[in-house]
Amino acid sequence: MLYLLGVDLYTRIGEGPAVTAAVDALYRVILGDSRLSGYFAATDVPRLKEHMVALLSQVLGGPQDYSGRDLRGAHLGLGITPADYDLVGAYLLGVLAGLGVDDEVLTAVRGVLSSVADDVVG
Repeated sequence: MLYLLGVDLYTRIGEGPAVTAAVDALYRVILGDSRLSGYFAATDVPRLKEHMVALLSQVLGGPQDYSGRDLRGAHLGLGITPADYDLVGAYLLGVLAGLGVDDEVLTAVRGVLSSVADDVVG
């Protein structure tokens, strides 16, 4: 299930180019963190990034192009801990803040992260 926040937010962050920049920066940080990089050892990272751009765009109210698995199915069996989930969320918020995303958007993203945690952790 996807959690839409409103077209306004996608436009305000800079649309596709900004989302792509955020996802690229996010995965540079994640893959550089030894606590998280193991989750991606057998992953096609370029493909994953494409899915993440589509998902994040859709969640922010942009194009409805995400066609990947639902969050629960995509993360099932990975054993993601609450601490690691929180760390990825903190990295995402930090990347967005670093790109100049305003507090209203960051608050909305925090809300989405909170609402989907049970679909990813475990």
